[in-house]
Amino acid sequence: MSSTSSVVPIATNLSSALGGGKGQTQQIQNQSASVFFASLVSSIVIFVEPPYQSSQDPCPVDADGLSADLTSSNSQPRTYLVPEKQRTEPPPKGIWRWIIPVYRTSKVEFVQKCGLDAYFFLRYLWLLLKIFVPSAAVILPVLLPINYVGGKGPNFATGIYSNATTWNNVTGLNQFAFGNVRPDETNRYWAHLILAVGVIVWSCWVFFDELKDYIKLRQAYLTSPQHRLRASATTVLVSGIPKEWCTAKALDGLYDVFPGGIRNIWINRKFDDLNAKIKLRNKLALSLESGETNLVQNAKKAQMKKAKEEAKKAGKKQTKEEEKQEKKKIDEKASAVANLDGVSAGDPHQVRHNIREILSDRGRQHSRDETKNQVHKRRLVPIPLVGQGIDAVGHGLGNIGKTVLGGFRTVGKEVDERLNTTNGFVPPEDGEFATQLQTTGGYEPPEDKTVAIQHDSEDEEGRSDHHIRDSASTVVQRRESDARSDKSYNEDDDDDALWRRYLKPKDRDTMRLPIFGWTWMISLPLIGKKVDTIYYCRKEIARLNVEIEEDQGNPEKFPLMNSAFIQFNHQVAAHMACQSVTHHMPKQMAPRMVEISPDDVIWDNMSITWWESYIRTVVVLVLIIGLVIGWAIPVSFTGTLSQIQYLSQTLSWLSWLQRVPAVILAVIQGLLPQLLLALLLLVLPIILRLLAKNQGVPTGMAVEISVQKFYFGFLFVQVFLIVSISTTITTVVAQIAASPQSIPAILAENIPKAANYFFSYLILQALSVSAGALLQVGELLSWFILGPLLDGTARKKWARQMNLPTTQWGTFFPVFTNLAAIGFIYAVISPLILIFNVITFGLFWIAYRYNSLYVTKFRSDTGGLLFPTAVNQLFVGLYFMEASLIGLFFLVTNADANGNATSNTPCKPQAIIMIIVLCLTVVYQILLSQNFSPLYRYMPITLEDDAVERDGEFARAQEMHSMDEERGNNDHRPTSSGANVEGLEDLTPAERDFLVQRAFQHEALRAKRPVVWIPRDDLGVADDEVYRTQRTSKHIWISDQYTALDSKARVVYRRSPPDFSEVDLIDL
Repeated sequence: MSSTSSVVPIATNLSSALGGGKGQTQQIQNQSASVFFASLVSSIVIFVEPPYQSSQDPCPVDADGLSADLTSSNSQPRTYLVPEKQRTEPPPKGIWRWIIPVYRTSKVEFVQKCGLDAYFFLRYLWLLLKIFVPSAAVILPVLLPINYVGGKGPNFATGIYSNATTWNNVTGLNQFAFGNVRPDETNRYWAHLILAVGVIVWSCWVFFDELKDYIKLRQAYLTSPQHRLRASATTVLVSGIPKEWCTAKALDGLYDVFPGGIRNIWINRKFDDLNAKIKLRNKLALSLESGETNLVQNAKKAQMKKAKEEAKKAGKKQTKEEEKQEKKKIDEKASAVANLDGVSAGDPHQVRHNIREILSDRGRQHSRDETKNQVHKRRLVPIPLVGQGIDAVGHGLGNIGKTVLGGFRTVGKEVDERLNTTNGFVPPEDGEFATQLQTTGGYEPPEDKTVAIQHDSEDEEGRSDHHIRDSASTVVQRRESDARSDKSYNEDDDDDALWRRYLKPKDRDTMRLPIFGWTWMISLPLIGKKVDTIYYCRKEIARLNVEIEEDQGNPEKFPLMNSAFIQFNHQVAAHMACQSVTHHMPKQMAPRMVEISPDDVIWDNMSITWWESYIRTVVVLVLIIGLVIGWAIPVSFTGTLSQIQYLSQTLSWLSWLQRVPAVILAVIQGLLPQLLLALLLLVLPIILRLLAKNQGVPTGMAVEISVQKFYFGFLFVQVFLIVSISTTITTVVAQIAASPQSIPAILAENIPKAANYFFSYLILQALSVSAGALLQVGELLSWFILGPLLDGTARKKWARQMNLPTTQWGTFFPVFTNLAAIGFIYAVISPLILIFNVITFGLFWIAYRYNSLYVTKFRSDTGGLLFPTAVNQLFVGLYFMEASLIGLFFLVTNADANGNATSNTPCKPQAIIMIIVLCLTVVYQILLSQNFSPLYRYMPITLEDDAVERDGEFARAQEMHSMDEERGNNDHRPTSSGANVEGLEDLTPAERDFLVQRAFQHEALRAKRPVVWIPRDDLGVADDEVYRTQRTSKHIWISDQYTALDSKARVVYRRSPPDFSEVDLIDL
């Protein structure tokens, strides 16, 4: 490698100073092999750091007191924290033996456990390997010798070729690239053309083959008996319904012509006001929960501090061993307390914790219906009107996020027996210590006193099954009539509260109210009225609970939307209705969508008209284009910070930075740019997802598909084009606008120079990102840093414990599509990139297959709808490869006998052929999309007969299974806890119909009263707070069941929150 020296010019302004920073990849276009291998070694070092720790191996961080079980909760949560049918067997012991089950897991088992989205993502990585491995096997042995042997090399620009304006030396890895062919050997470029056409043809065939297999597998998924049981398989969302058709009777008559008729109709209503109240109520409930928890903890800490001071005054000093034993004893007692039932008040009994309770409601409802003889049998299930709510799909504050719940079904059984972490969860006791605790020192719960609290919303039958337990010694003397008192209660009645023995009023939590009464606005420090958190939240929650439950009981007062969900008895009828022309006027009763999960509906977008949707789409597209162009500004600013030392020497007004200490300057130049860039990349998906949601799409699935398109466009422009082209994006846009035919020349001139940069980029992605995915860096940070800092309540600790990592596919696919597009573009121009493509996608396939099997929870599934979009986006890489080669072929020149470039174009035939190939590629993609697109979403009628036959086989198998259970040969049917019911297939047809008949009821009507879950303490403060909250209002549900405080006054818990329902996790 040759080196030259030059004087650095002094810049007169910022633009000229940054001129050297434009197209930074071109500064390393002749990167030497030694420099590249240095970056390669660095990436390997990052990769080989232990990315995995088996749950059965010794924990490498044992010095910090972390157990192997805790490591397992991060590296293998799917082995126990998901329903049994979705669990995977733990891998064998050994650092690398986990690879064996990753490879051996069959396709059928993988789809059953992880879903189609995860399967088709890995299939997508396999598709890329299917393209790049054969391409590398063919191209590398051919093009590397053609480019390198007899090429320009590092000493070419001498003698007759010494004209520096025409010829240049080629050094480093570029000696293996397109530009190393000598001007007198231009016939070699026929090999580049033939191999480029081969790559294009091979890629197009793979696209066709994979899309054909995708359609086959998706149709098998749609027609599987397990999927056809779901409400989403037979339900169609109809939007833009005219007012005269927006009634159950009119829609029933319109769609009754399809096979099998209609089962259910849900006409949507605008519950925006009710939804706002629910969100405010849940927010205040979290604040009250935090305030009460802090009160109990602070009281306990004050008592411990006082006891320590008294012991010190009395001269009683414990040894370290005695202190250790005492703490251990207190922790054991706390564990026992967390396993005991506590105190609860205000439970409206809206939450049905498991299927058994739901089915018992069905039995009581059926008995009442038979007694009144009011059963209507026009269809299998009567058409429900909006507002006829059931408790089948209830969700209260425990539904903070479906991803938080993650699959945690068994309350106090299978899951709890496997958990043993330092995040507040305590394992179950065998009962011996809990019994012994009654007669020993410490916390001694007296004999429980049962207090029945009256609830206006519950009938006598329901009341007889539920009680409030009050077991604290400081509260048992309270009269039962006081607990049901209706008199006004406020802070003035707290003079005898237990917390006053340990704390002063100023020690209680306070909060600032939003200014001007704007509930949507966040509270600002030093602005707004300051109130006591507990007193204020109690009153507001009680008021909101009354208003919410009253509104839920009278849904007819809310206006109708222009959309409805229509459930058919047959799946084929839903797909036929979705593809039929429904209304005689344009844009009426359209669009129609099928395969919508009830949990995936965006209710705020249900009332958007067709013209409003068009306007929103145009606005969002304009914003996206502006974002793509404007994002280069902050990205360029981060690059400027990395050159701050250079700028301080060239710009006089930044000369003061030369006096800054070298350490600080190094941080600003080395660390700050990376942090800012990481922050920008972190914020971008959030912005894109927000824009996609405000576009007006009705489902989260549609949001992810929109984000996938937006994000790929952004990444391709910012990561590839901006990095590759030496000028700024605004200059490129201006050049293209003035002369569109210059696109191939611009690409040909700039793209080859950036090849070496992408070598390093790909290998760094392959090694560091895949290692980070296996190590679960984000989860470790969340667990060990964010958890201790942010999780103060039992609910937050439980949520973090139960939270499994999820994947947002809309921002996941585009990253790998962009890497593949870069591989296509450089496959012939700089063939060494094929090696890094194979390594990159191979390592990613291993890492994410492991994560899918052992780590990630997939709550919602689009059925693989992002796969065909990703495949179509790969054509962008082919088009840019073709355009670049066209430009490169036109730029090739011959040399005469004197070494001067001739005016002829020796590679003009190759360029013309490539233009033809480009046109054929466009035609191929259009035909491929036209023929395959209808099959991506809809089920062909020809598959219905086979699907019905499989339904019959499935029904017979279920019947035989039920008969075995009746004989006592199988205990898989729901027990009294209902813990074994994991899906609709575990229920009888009648039970399934009862559960799904309200599946698409608005979430505001299904919201339940949240519980304020606080930790129980041996001082009785928590029990006293439960009593006082109940005296404030009977409309507040508060409980300290299955929680306690350990020796350091930290919250520990034993079970799920009392308002958690496993029914919410069943995919309807």
